Amino acid sequence: MTKGPTCPRCGGYIPNNVTPGAYPGAISRLDNRTEICSECGTQEALEDYFGGMSIKPMSEWAGLTPDLNEKV
Repeated sequence: MTKGPTCPRCGGYIPNNVTPGAYPGAISRLDNRTEICSECGTQEALEDYFGGMSIKPMSEWAGLTPDLNEKV
């Protein structure tokens, strides 16, 4: 049995590991279309709000291949 979609940024479940697949996750601020887990969405929002800290680039996300278009 599958638990639901996984976050390409951290590899966890969407929206979270407690209730996987229960509801949609967040949308990444990097491209405004990639669904990520709630925790990563919060992290991106805080990094954006406080500035100075750069949002983790997609090339460093745990669940994406180097071409950034395919999930692992």
